[in-house]
Amino acid sequence: MDQLRFSITEILSLIGVTQCVYVLVYMSMRAGRISRAGLALLYFFVLGLAFMGDFGQTQIAELIPHFETIRWFAWFYGPPLSVLLIIQIAEITKVPALRHYWVLLLPPLAFFAAQNLASDAENLSEWLVICGLIAGAISLLKIWFKRQLFDRLYAEKNGKARYWLVLSLIFMNISLLILMLAGLNEDFEVNNLIMARSVLGLGFVYLVSTSLFRIYPQAVQVEPRGAESFSDADEALAQKIERLLTLEKVYQEASYSRMDLARECDASETTISKVINAHFGKSFPQLMNEYRIEDAKRLLRETDAPIKVVAEDVGFNSLASFNRVFKEMTGDSPSKFRKNT
Repeated sequence: MDQLRFSITEILSLIGVTQCVYVLVYMSMRAGRISRAGLALLYFFVLGLAFMGDFGQTQIAELIPHFETIRWFAWFYGPPLSVLLIIQIAEITKVPALRHYWVLLLPPLAFFAAQNLASDAENLSEWLVICGLIAGAISLLKIWFKRQLFDRLYAEKNGKARYWLVLSLIFMNISLLILMLAGLNEDFEVNNLIMARSVLGLGFVYLVSTSLFRIYPQAVQVEPRGAESFSDADEALAQKIERLLTLEKVYQEASYSRMDLARECDASETTISKVINAHFGKSFPQLMNEYRIEDAKRLLRETDAPIKVVAEDVGFNSLASFNRVFKEMTGDSPSKFRKNT
């Protein structure tokens, strides 16, 4: 029986597919509501499809009709989807308005333009790249006209992670377009182009997925109680509380109280307590501490920050209370948890 062998380029592309699948599964479980992470999920699905196209060019290309067309769309849909994802990251509490979605029309328009401009099948591939580059550049220009969003984002208290994620997306797309342009040079081998964009894509997936996991943190396990008395208004209030915790991370303010939450939600403290108890199955202090400890666990795993700094960053008034709550919820002290992980 013939042995199954893959080139280094195919292995890199296959790793890219695997990483994208991992991100899709992980974010589906962490995002709370899928609608909140819809664009991110679509982005990584299309990127995974692009990696699969590079992996399968010698394995399955002949078995799938219009294989090269599908691969072209997968790679050149990256910039338009990135633009929408960037806008959502900047305006994290809502999805982009419908007026922004015109960028998704650019790849089909580029494809039809290439077909009209190409004189033969061999010439078509070059025109596809040229028209795809123009479409990608027009997409990214939209970010330039929305740059005031990112100035505000950088100034936000909790906006730094999203700001650097936006820069990563822009850098990746510009680099990808430059690689595609370099591929038009006859001296630039196709295999080298695929390898270069696979390496770029792998580094990008790792960097961006790490940032996205911080933006879409672990959803609190919800076990509703008394659902029969839980009105639509209560459900809307519960979702607003969840947004304040997961997106704005209000728990990171040590002095943040139930009164502050009630004021932001324009509700009474009694109503806030009732909704938290019914929707989350916890009291206000328990819910706040759960988010704080989850955030602390991430910081202990991913940084070398002193434990006292971690405690302050996630919203604890004192190191002693942080150590006590952390051990109650995890069974380990913060230092032991860091050592074990």
